[in-house]
Amino acid sequence: MSDSAQAALPLAEKIENSAKTKEPVEGSLKTNDRIIARVTDGIYREPWSAFRELISNAFDADATKVSIDCDYPFFKEIRITDNGNGMNEKIVGDLLENIGGSSKRTIRGKALGTANKEDPTRSPSGRKLIGKIGIGLFAVSQLTQQFQIITKRKGDKRRVSASIRLNTFQEDAFASDQADKGYASGTYSVLAEDTLDTDIHGTTIILTSIRPAVREKLQSQEIWSAIDENEPDDGSGLIDVVVPPQFNIGRVDEDGALAHPPKLPWQSEDSPLVKFAKLVDAAISTSKSSKEQANLAHFDNYLKMLWRVSVASPIDYIDGHPFDIKESDGYEVYSLSNKKKGSANQVHLNGKSLREAFSLKAGNIGQLPNFVVTIDSVELRRPIRLPSKLASFSRLERPLIFVGQVSTNFGGASVERSGGSLSFEAYLYWNTRIVPKENIGSIIRVNDASGTLFDPEFLGYQVSEQTRKKQVTCEIFVNEGLDGALNIDRESFNTSNPHYLYIQKWLHSAFRQFATMHKRLGRSIKPVVLDPQDIAFRRSVEIWSKMRGSDIPPPLISRPSTRQEGTEFFVGDIPVSLPRSVGEPSVSARSDLIDAISIVLDAHGILERLTDEGRAELIFDLVSILENAK
Repeated sequence: MSDSAQAALPLAEKIENSAKTKEPVEGSLKTNDRIIARVTDGIYREPWSAFRELISNAFDADATKVSIDCDYPFFKEIRITDNGNGMNEKIVGDLLENIGGSSKRTIRGKALGTANKEDPTRSPSGRKLIGKIGIGLFAVSQLTQQFQIITKRKGDKRRVSASIRLNTFQEDAFASDQADKGYASGTYSVLAEDTLDTDIHGTTIILTSIRPAVREKLQSQEIWSAIDENEPDDGSGLIDVVVPPQFNIGRVDEDGALAHPPKLPWQSEDSPLVKFAKLVDAAISTSKSSKEQANLAHFDNYLKMLWRVSVASPIDYIDGHPFDIKESDGYEVYSLSNKKKGSANQVHLNGKSLREAFSLKAGNIGQLPNFVVTIDSVELRRPIRLPSKLASFSRLERPLIFVGQVSTNFGGASVERSGGSLSFEAYLYWNTRIVPKENIGSIIRVNDASGTLFDPEFLGYQVSEQTRKKQVTCEIFVNEGLDGALNIDRESFNTSNPHYLYIQKWLHSAFRQFATMHKRLGRSIKPVVLDPQDIAFRRSVEIWSKMRGSDIPPPLISRPSTRQEGTEFFVGDIPVSLPRSVGEPSVSARSDLIDAISIVLDAHGILERLTDEGRAELIFDLVSILENAK
């Protein structure tokens, strides 16, 4: 058989013939349509993820502004508009015929104008691209099955409008007789139209027929339904009652009418940026009083969506980049070591910022792209604040910041083995309390964007450091590398990727260095002086050491100078409301017992699970029982 005839045979016949020819059959692997079908049917976990991807698309298109109108609280139509480069007929055609085959980061992108002429890994204006494989646009499949794209490039005399309908993926479709004909992810209708305004540029995406489940999620219908199912409160305190979120966009009834007016943390006349500042203030100020609120449970799903999109997007910080902090602002600064079993060392910045002292690149004002994201007239900022004052009384005087940076080529190992060069910068910030709790943990930003939220376990740090883990915010800014470790949804990593493993190991070393220094600083401060006669307090300290370790001192009990109803005392950084009974003369005699019980409950991690009112009830109920048992 001739070579051309052999090449034309189906692969199965080639394999059969190999038994006679003794020649192995070689070829390239092919991707099945089922992969694309899965992608276009929705791969993201939450609605906010879809908004995040659409914002990333606008960023990659060199937009300086992107505006999202969600039509809350009804969510009948969602409109995303940006002033980016836009698309012409060739780019739209390439997009529709190459789902999962983005022109970004390719030579084809250089020709189409979707990538930089000199470096295809950057946008035409030079931004580091966030998207990779061309599925970001189809994040809309998480929200709807039909949408319209209206787009135009600057200087063009025509705009392009495409109406797209996505098919719902059904696994059984591949078992039918039609499966061999291939799977169509959806259909489109495209039209190019003449326009007189050649200077206009950008893209608008209009989502219609929002999926009912998505609409109900953004409307927090599961919360309102739970409220309807509340059992009557019999006063026993045994019935859990669901209450409306303190801040919400209102309730929509079954007929689509507004049944409950919105209660937002801002006023309608506030500017877009002031609205977001008030959202952050509401999260932080309310979070000081209870665990639930610290987890943003006082926000409805829509407000949580705003928060999470702002955490992940490539936008400015609400109070400036962390690397622009100065030691003189009120922090103690330490340098992290990259050596095996290295240790952190305190550094004095002499009036310089972290950026200047450590020569840090991430977030450099001269390099930051101008990029503003607005959702329903709220201008987003990264809601990360690193206060220069301690959140509560502590033996340490100031918050701590640990700074590290790495640049490695893995000893010159091949790209196939190492994944190429890796460069990143990071900080770990410690305070007695991180609010809200959504900001506890570590987050990795690749090209200044993140698909994940904060990881409270610090990439699987195994050492038991539950107290300290809850007191740290960490951001890792990857300047080069790690792209290959991102999974297709950008919400997780390939945990066996060399770059991920390197960062994981580095973070664990950094946390160990922080914990060691934190312990050392705690031991250097005058220890608690125990009253030999105070048996209860001595025993509580022994229990604390057993539960938390002798290297971590027990929390200090701090009280206001005057005690009255409504004031608080603190068990370390945990507030406890004082009930009316504290005005009784006998309370001063109970203070030693209150202190001892508080420390034991905190040692077992119980206080942090309750509201401050719940803590007070538990502590004073236990005191009452013990007092009456005498």
